[in-house]
Amino acid sequence: MTVKVPPLLKLLFFLTTMHCVGQMDTSRPVKLFILGGQSNMDGTGKSEELPEDYSVHPENSVTWDNKKKMWVPLGTDSFAERRKFKFGPEIAFSHKLAKKYPKYTIAVVKTSGGGTKLWKHWLPGQPMYVRFLQNMENAIEDLKKQGIPYEICGMLWMQGESDAEFLEWANAYEENLKILYKDVRLQTGNKDLPIVMGRISIGLLRKTPWNFDFTEVVQAAQDRVATGDKYVRIINTDKLETLKDNTHFNSESNIWLGQKMGKLMLKFMK
Repeated sequence: MTVKVPPLLKLLFFLTTMHCVGQMDTSRPVKLFILGGQSNMDGTGKSEELPEDYSVHPENSVTWDNKKKMWVPLGTDSFAERRKFKFGPEIAFSHKLAKKYPKYTIAVVKTSGGGTKLWKHWLPGQPMYVRFLQNMENAIEDLKKQGIPYEICGMLWMQGESDAEFLEWANAYEENLKILYKDVRLQTGNKDLPIVMGRISIGLLRKTPWNFDFTEVVQAAQDRVATGDKYVRIINTDKLETLKDNTHFNSESNIWLGQKMGKLMLKFMK
């Protein structure tokens, strides 16, 4: 059930979630998660449509503000990149993990950009991937300065829509995704780093402002990567509701996706 939040409460929630953390609770070790992707990782969920259970962030959850280079409480737009008063799967994901691990701080570092392509922006040395690693390194350096023990526990990935625009890009997706995952594991020092990804939706073949003719090719590539890697899990998003553009997940779908990502990640962490 989605609960409508009055505009004033929406503003208060925003202000509350954006106050400075700076120094985290050093008594808790950190379980760190890195998130990447394009607009459906960015998130188009509306803060006023957050279910009541998610309207207050868990006190043992934080996100890294990429611009201010500091930890801030979990909240809408708390990664402070592009979208105001919006949220993606990180909200429900963090809630689920924070509840499971009350003696730890659940920390997420999210790097995402609408319209970005795996073949053009996310491979080693390319702009989004460079930013992705830099944000992660900045966050880790801050933890080290504060003397807080941490563990990089996993990665979330929601991307592929833009690679479905042309057959050449779609055909290259499988190999490119393997390259990305291999390098992320290299950079994090964990060759078995758990990765949970959302598969792009078949709904992209409906009428959209863009052209995603090769959605099924990318879907098949994502399925093959997940099947061939025992540390990757994939989520079918075909039934998730979107905005009117038939592309971007609505608020309820962002909550569902985050919950599912959390559930699958927890299976790796048993």
